[in-house]
Amino acid sequence: MNHYRPSQAYRPELDIRFTPRKVPGWARPLVEGQVPNSVAWFVVLPRRAGKTWLAQAVERVRPEGTTRRVDLRADPETVRRSGLACLTNPRVVPRTPAGTLVLVDEPALASGGRGEEATKALAAGLGRIRDAGAVPVVLATPAEHGLLGPLLGADSPKDVIMPPALDEAECGRMAERAPDWAPQAVARLGEEDPAWLQTPFLLELALQMCESDPRLSTDIAALGRAAFEEAVTRHAYVDQWFHNGLSEEHRSALRARRWQDAGLPVGAAGQARAGSVVPGEPCTSGTPRSAAVPRAAATDAARLSADPVLARHLPAVLRVHHVSDLHHGGELRTTVDAKDTTEAGRRLAALAGAGSPLESYLDHVRGLARQGLAPHLVIVTGDLVNRPQEEFGRQALDWLRELASCVVDHPDLRPADPRILLAGGNHDVSWDLCLDSEPGARHEWFARVFADYPHPDLHNPDHTRRRLYVRYPDAGLKVALLGSAESGGEPAKDADRARLADFQAEFVSTFDDDEVSALIQDFERLDPGVIARGVLDRLDAEPGYTSLAALHHPLSPVPSVEVAPYSGVINAGQVKRALAVAETALVLHGHTHLAFLAAERFLGGRRSWTTRIAGAPALGSRHTDEQNGYNEILLAREGTRHTVALRTVRLEGGQWVPDAAVAFLPGAEGELPMSHLTCDRATLVESHSG
Repeated sequence: MNHYRPSQAYRPELDIRFTPRKVPGWARPLVEGQVPNSVAWFVVLPRRAGKTWLAQAVERVRPEGTTRRVDLRADPETVRRSGLACLTNPRVVPRTPAGTLVLVDEPALASGGRGEEATKALAAGLGRIRDAGAVPVVLATPAEHGLLGPLLGADSPKDVIMPPALDEAECGRMAERAPDWAPQAVARLGEEDPAWLQTPFLLELALQMCESDPRLSTDIAALGRAAFEEAVTRHAYVDQWFHNGLSEEHRSALRARRWQDAGLPVGAAGQARAGSVVPGEPCTSGTPRSAAVPRAAATDAARLSADPVLARHLPAVLRVHHVSDLHHGGELRTTVDAKDTTEAGRRLAALAGAGSPLESYLDHVRGLARQGLAPHLVIVTGDLVNRPQEEFGRQALDWLRELASCVVDHPDLRPADPRILLAGGNHDVSWDLCLDSEPGARHEWFARVFADYPHPDLHNPDHTRRRLYVRYPDAGLKVALLGSAESGGEPAKDADRARLADFQAEFVSTFDDDEVSALIQDFERLDPGVIARGVLDRLDAEPGYTSLAALHHPLSPVPSVEVAPYSGVINAGQVKRALAVAETALVLHGHTHLAFLAAERFLGGRRSWTTRIAGAPALGSRHTDEQNGYNEILLAREGTRHTVALRTVRLEGGQWVPDAAVAFLPGAEGELPMSHLTCDRATLVESHSG
């Protein structure tokens, strides 16, 4: 026997809010037929929150013959027989005795194309019912209330009833249906994910999942995922609750709220922190809308965002830091120009915060953590060390461990998901091993030292067995780790290969490995960027995932001049084409020590696709023409789709200052005005898809 089944027809014995001995206090104005301040009472609840059960419960506990209930989705003849045809035709006189409570369930103003005339007709009909001495009650979604409320007078806000979340006794009554296990499951939900205790539908759905798979009652995270899938696929919860049950203003406010929480405040018309975004036009064309999200919708957003299904459909923005060119052990820029090298000068510099940008970045991330804005993921695109020596490796590891302690959790990230990803650079290659018979030997130091962090496995000669994608299933995100330093450290001339071999043979018995490595750095080298063909052949598009890629060398020329052979990726055209076919949204690189953002569009083939390419400034090195910094990538998931925003953050005058942000849809041709970050997806796709 199944004890739990959401969306079943009303049965008094299953009602956990109205019992034979108790009517909830918030429902007494309805049960007692109290007169509203304006034309009608409003009971405002999202879809799937129990409006129809509430209407039937109120009708059941009132004296017989004193209540009429009508569903305006019914056929016109049914509405006419109820004596309430005035709700759709204001010329009809209502047939409702004085004192009658009229429950208008499902006004359906926000669906079916009923439009402004239907809303005005309903408002007029409610007024005629009220004039006849009856008490109208509209059970409405937030969208319907937003359409109808303003037509019912200035006192209408006083007549809004919002039923609270289930209390402990109500949850207990539902658990009593299966006393052997349900009370324990409800207790665990209350401790670990209390959002499922908000409405009878949500709690019954969660318990139904436990009933179908008892293991879920002790694994609340898995229960949440299963209940979400059931709500979306079987009950059309997102379509009904979010798209149909909320107004455009409510949806916009919910999206604006999460961008605000991510540190990128964006209003309905793109109003944002000065200097942080590029203004744009409102979402819709034609008649301009209000420049700001209505205050009521913005206030409602805090309450609505607590829904557990919505929280998984529209989760918090995922924050990713892209850092590059740390160069531990190399020449780092100092945060204070301490020309006075005396003891007094050193003390003054220390008081002024002297240190490296690497130290400053860690302090910056600690500060972000205190504000709730620390990264969820960090991607490092190479040159972690200046040379592959043990001391420098220890410095880099200590720095990474400290950074890992500052990275924060996200609902879309599971405990085992890696939070820091690496792609080695040309400075991470053991040049002293470039003559080894195994080409991968030059990458074994990096693989050993950074074994705890996912990286491209360049030490493995089998391209088919290397790590490629790191997947985050709940986030719908995957990151391709590409090793562009595959052939780093090649002697510049064939004659140098023999000289280098003789040199190594002569000095290997005299110096330790680090000293030999340091001496060999002086030989003329080539550092070509290249991605192995066997790796490119494994890149692929995957439904439900947005894809990023990380490598060290740039795929496209950057706005600087470097006179050097092989400064980029020698097979860049093949790489970019493979990434476009694999529908890669964003490619991250370093090497040039410059911030850079470009879009490259491949036409033809299965579909046109635009790949964005972002270079990061050097985080630590002093060898750069611009301020040290990093890129921040913000990934806003809605269902299985993402909207992406990116900005460079630079160390200026001891402060980390963000540049203007750029936003886009993966693969779309144009960038998004920042105001469009709050728009419905259909609007974005129509105007910005490739």
